[in-house]
Amino acid sequence: MTGSSGDAMAIAPDGSGGVRGSRIAMAGFLFAALFVTGWLLVRDSPLSDATDSQLLAYFGDPDNRLRSTIAGLYIIPFACIAFIWFVAALRDRYLRNATRENTILSTAHLVSGALVVTSLFALAAVELAVVWLAEAGRSGGTDGQRALLAFGEAMSSIMALRSAAVFVGVSSSRAVRTGLFPRAYGVASMLTAVALLVLYQSAPWVTLLFPAWVAASSVLILIRRHARDLADGA
Repeated sequence: MTGSSGDAMAIAPDGSGGVRGSRIAMAGFLFAALFVTGWLLVRDSPLSDATDSQLLAYFGDPDNRLRSTIAGLYIIPFACIAFIWFVAALRDRYLRNATRENTILSTAHLVSGALVVTSLFALAAVELAVVWLAEAGRSGGTDGQRALLAFGEAMSSIMALRSAAVFVGVSSSRAVRTGLFPRAYGVASMLTAVALLVLYQSAPWVTLLFPAWVAASSVLILIRRHARDLADGA
């Protein structure tokens, strides 16, 4: 009895900071914008099955190398930083709406979010490494580029999108349980998670469902904050 009451008190909203996490949720909009920008910058990059002439033609163009460098050195890393703050805001909202923490879902939520960030940083490193290898212009450079591109493709399809799918599924489940998200949005989120899991190979554009989900979730968090502000002022 005492422990249950203590848990409730530990995660109940305090009077002065009850909406602090919701403001940080705006980082979700920044993540979505940076993610889409990075995707647009590198979407024309050759794949690992490209011929030597295709690799040399693409990475021999200074404009292409500049786009890849901007994406790998600035856009994607800053998107990762924004995503970290979005995860923090989402976790704060869970704790303030729930009566008690679900340890299993909380752990899965944090681990999947960390894997998303790790995989995106790795993809940024791959993009930069391919450019730097092209600029070195050494013999056999295309073989090294092809190997890096293959690693990036595997990282994207196996780790990045799968962990993103888990993050979307677990996040929506926690949010529906705590009343943060409506059930209809929870169902849509689960469909998004399934699409990220199984459709990438046949429809690469499905990648954009992830930043779209993050932006939509940020909207819901801010709407809830506005509703709480109105309730407090009533």
